[in-house]
Amino acid sequence: MAGDFSFYRELSVGSVGPDVKQLETILNDNGYSISSVDSLFTEQTRSALARWQFDRGYSGSANESDETVTVSLSSNSAAYSVGRANTAAFVVTPSVPSGTGSTFRGAPATKPTLTVSASSNSVIEGDPVTFTVTSDISLLTDLTVALTIGGSAAGGDDIANDDDYEEILTNIVLPAGELTVSVTSVVFVDSVIEDEEDITFAIAQQFGDDTSYLSGAVKSVRVVIAANGSDLKPLLTVKASGEAIDEGSSVTFTVRTSVKSNRDIRFNVTLSGNAESDIDYLTPDSDVYTINAGNESVDIDIQIRRDDAVELDEDLIFTITGDVPPVGKNKRYYLGSNVKSTVVIQSGDLPELTLIGGSAIAEGRSGSFRIVSDAPVTEDTSVNYQVSGTATNGQDFRVLSGTVIMKAGSSSVTVLIDTINDDVVFLPSDMLVAQWPARIGKVEVDEGEFVLQGNVVLSLTEPEFTITMKVSPTDRAELVVGQGVSVDLKVGGQILPGVITELGDSATVGPGGEEQYEGTVSVTGAFDAVDGATVSIDVTLAEALQVLAVPVASVLRSADGDQVRVVNDQGTITRLNVTIGLIDGEWVEIKEGLLGDELIIVDIVSGSAAEAP
Repeated sequence: MAGDFSFYRELSVGSVGPDVKQLETILNDNGYSISSVDSLFTEQTRSALARWQFDRGYSGSANESDETVTVSLSSNSAAYSVGRANTAAFVVTPSVPSGTGSTFRGAPATKPTLTVSASSNSVIEGDPVTFTVTSDISLLTDLTVALTIGGSAAGGDDIANDDDYEEILTNIVLPAGELTVSVTSVVFVDSVIEDEEDITFAIAQQFGDDTSYLSGAVKSVRVVIAANGSDLKPLLTVKASGEAIDEGSSVTFTVRTSVKSNRDIRFNVTLSGNAESDIDYLTPDSDVYTINAGNESVDIDIQIRRDDAVELDEDLIFTITGDVPPVGKNKRYYLGSNVKSTVVIQSGDLPELTLIGGSAIAEGRSGSFRIVSDAPVTEDTSVNYQVSGTATNGQDFRVLSGTVIMKAGSSSVTVLIDTINDDVVFLPSDMLVAQWPARIGKVEVDEGEFVLQGNVVLSLTEPEFTITMKVSPTDRAELVVGQGVSVDLKVGGQILPGVITELGDSATVGPGGEEQYEGTVSVTGAFDAVDGATVSIDVTLAEALQVLAVPVASVLRSADGDQVRVVNDQGTITRLNVTIGLIDGEWVEIKEGLLGDELIIVDIVSGSAAEAP
């Protein structure tokens, strides 16, 4: 054969080099078709070489004797029984003539020998791949060829079902008069992280003596689908099966990935919150979990423990933590929008209450009973109790409401029972009451005189001096009972405090025909006065102490508000808006608008004031 150099080594599938390219060029130029002439020795190269060697009577690389394959059925008593025909035997003969030139023991020459090839050894998602079945002779009738389609990639028609390429049927028809027939399948484009996968296309093995075709040297090809999805980032999120869970139950946390992968996704989690590990829940064996290849989620169950403790509800927090890959490695996963889920563990345990107390209580004395809990309550708790017996609630003892609050953190509460001494009756003659020392107004008996029970012995003068006042309807509208007053006795210069004790609601007519209202003022203190004396009464209706005040004449009043005029050190006059309060004679209270260090103008002889700021 013509070539550039002599072959110098043994070549087989996987060999790479210029000698491979020279071999493929020679084979292709001599009619042994190779779809892609390059420096890689492939199954297609071996198929073309086998046809070339067969046509020239070459033997295989090693002399082999016939080999046998025996297949037999195994028993399965739960599913079937084995019949009499339960074995089959096959003889494996060399596919090329022996080195001695012995007659080839294959199918009769009238049967076609079939080989297969692929348009490419590797493809990426979105690419088509064409598989071709080639016969060494043309036939007068159509030939149905059985195929075996396999490999790690899945064929089908729906990406949602994790199919990787368009389904290839397991039968193909070689039309009469044709030497080849092809089938094309497109590799699907999906959003899945996938390692390298492959499709195998092979002529199915025929059994028995009456076969319709023979398998050539290349009866199977493999096409690799390149790894893909490295640009996709799986975002993990978590959601709990419920927001609250009872003790003794279990909670499921579902971790979901945004991107499916044909690799396992291992991720890290932490459990936190005020729920205690191995006390309130069973601690998982590991804090690393896996979303298995091909799955989009995994369920993680946490068992909640039951106890008899009275306690507050507790939080169990499930958190997905970030991946920290080794130097130079990519992250296995990324954190999504919700990587934390909180479940409230509800305690269904209630405290048991008992009541301690009971004894004899004398009327007018106090007793108590105590309500005791077997465990401190977790929050303020209303405790109800009933009161019964012959004693009447509210008559024989002070009213008991029937409810008491046990404070959070405490385990007992005490309730007092105050009895009432209902046998005590007060008579006016039991006690002589006055503001001592008091004046004796009149003694009804003489010294040494025998006094019968119930007779008056003496009388006391009124300790408080009473004043009757008369006011106009206008003043009456400003007065109320209980109002404090100042009473000024003109004679003697005494001013004592007093209180309005009575106010009439009906007017009377005075000497001049005017309406008058009467009232009574009670005065405290020693009041040197006699009946009929005239006094003046001052009533304070409103009072403001320690306030800022200016002369009434300095305030300019208008519908738009009140203003005062101030002058600065340069003689500039400015109007300031103010809020006034109480007015007392010539002075008015300033609530807002002045600081107290301004110079106020009462009147202007000449000149004019500036506008308000």
